[in-house]
Amino acid sequence: MDPKLAVYLAYAVVTLALTLWVGHTLQRHGQAFLRDVLPTGELAAAVTKFLVVGFYLLNLGYMAIAMKTYDEVTGPVDAVETLATKIGIITLALVVVHLGTVLLLGRLRRQMQGPLTRAYPVPAAALTQQAADRRPADQQDGARHLTPAA
Repeated sequence: MDPKLAVYLAYAVVTLALTLWVGHTLQRHGQAFLRDVLPTGELAAAVTKFLVVGFYLLNLGYMAIAMKTYDEVTGPVDAVETLATKIGIITLALVVVHLGTVLLLGRLRRQMQGPLTRAYPVPAAALTQQAADRRPADQQDGARHLTPAA
């Protein structure tokens, strides 16, 4: 088999698997994230599917364009070096697209929740501690001190 053809086939298999794995991860975790932001679970599922389809199309298109190599691949060492470079480039492209998607979802979440709402509920223990911290010094530590009336 021609070494260049072997590089192309290995590149296609590895980058396709990487793209599918990242897309699946985005879909699974992105949908949970969007359910917190959007009014219905059905809308969150639909938006997630749209985002994942766009992710796949963008990455598969880039993968196809980036597949061609102008390097001369004459042996196994050249094949491994070329393959490593190509996989590194597509991995960096996946990171950029993934980061862009996460930033977009974060921005959407902030816009949908408004400026005064919290992202996550505060645990009851933290609220109890905050209330205890706000009590006057003479009422802290569970001790009640009676002061004489003037």
